[in-house]
Order: sequence, then C-alpha cells, then structure tokens
Amino acid sequence: MRIIDLSQAHDNEMSQFPGTPQVEIKQICNYDPDGFRLTDLHTVVHAGTHCDAPAHYIEGGKMIDEIPLDSFIGEAIIIDVDVKDGREIPASILEGKDVRKGDILLFRTNMSKYWKQEEYITAYPYLSVGLAEKLIEIGVKAIGMDALSPDPVDSDRVHKIILGAGIIFIENLNNLDKIDVERFHFSAAPILVANAEGGIARAYAILE
Repeated sequence: MRIIDLSQAHDNEMSQFPGTPQVEIKQICNYDPDGFRLTDLHTVVHAGTHCDAPAHYIEGGKMIDEIPLDSFIGEAIIIDVDVKDGREIPASILEGKDVRKGDILLFRTNMSKYWKQEEYITAYPYLSVGLAEKLIEIGVKAIGMDALSPDPVDSDRVHKIILGAGIIFIENLNNLDKIDVERFHFSAAPILVANAEGGIARAYAILE
C-alpha cells in the first residue's frame, strides 16, 4: 500500500485566488521564553487544497458542516488534461473513459508545478459548461483538479452548475503526477467549520 499526499502546504507565499485575503502564518510563542511553540494562522477556508460546498455559490445550499464525510472520500479516477489543446476542457475528454456514478473524478493538469508562479493564476485549464453538465448526468459525487478553479478567474458559471447540482469541488490538489494507476482510494475531508461554505482539506490517495 502507498499513501500519496495530494495537498498544497499553507505558507505566506502560497498561490491564492485573486482578491482573497492573503494567508498569514506567524509564530507567536517559542520554547524560549514561553516553554512551548505556538503558530497563529489566518486564512480563508478557500486557500490551498480545499473543498467547495454548494453554499459557496448557491444561496440556501449546504454548508461544509452539513455534508457527510463520505462525500469527500471514495474511489477516484484520474483523467489527464493536455493544456496545449487549449484552456477550456471539452466534454469530449470523457470519451473512452470509465467514469461511473459515485466516482470522484480528478483532472490532472500538472499546473501544480507552477504553484507560487504567475502561470498558476493566469494559464490554468478550466471546465467547459458541457463537461460540467455531462459529469452531473453521469452522477459523479465530487470533482477535483490540481489547478486554481473550474472556472476562469472572471467567471463563475461552472461553479454554479456543479455546486448547484450538489457536487463537491476540490481545488488546488498537488502531486497528481505521482499517481500511476487510473483508479484508487481518495480522501479530501475538510476541516469541520460550522456554517462555512468551504473547508481546507488534507487530501491523499491510497494505492494498493
């Protein structure tokens, strides 16, 4: 069995969606003179590797603490995205893929190699409306990608389609390039924050 960490670490220089408050991490106590170490973390719940709950864009949608844990855990399938084909990912990318109802579908774009660089914000691929609608039709329970967002920075159409259907979206995954099988066990359980529309997650894959 192999366990692969699929999370981006929080730090003060991490990539974030434009306009969100910058993450701030500082050490406020140390062994000398305090006798212990204590770190102070200020972050929005949508920084780093995190899960979007429907309430992120859908008024009246479920908050992160209203969603059962099994929505974030299960069998996952990876689909590779070739950025050279253009930034918008078409529904045709699913052709010939064994995507099943209840799957967690992860798009491997390899954009994580640009983490903390301008390209991570400006050059990532995103889902087409047709692709989002097809995934809803199939009945996947969660979608994730190693990129900033399922939408371009100036749009929220795909967010609203996916979250409006009650499907969880997982953003800013890492290390998908280390997965060498098509199907595996996946978890991205978010921290439990009451009445929040998202949650930071420690994502990982378990490969048999």
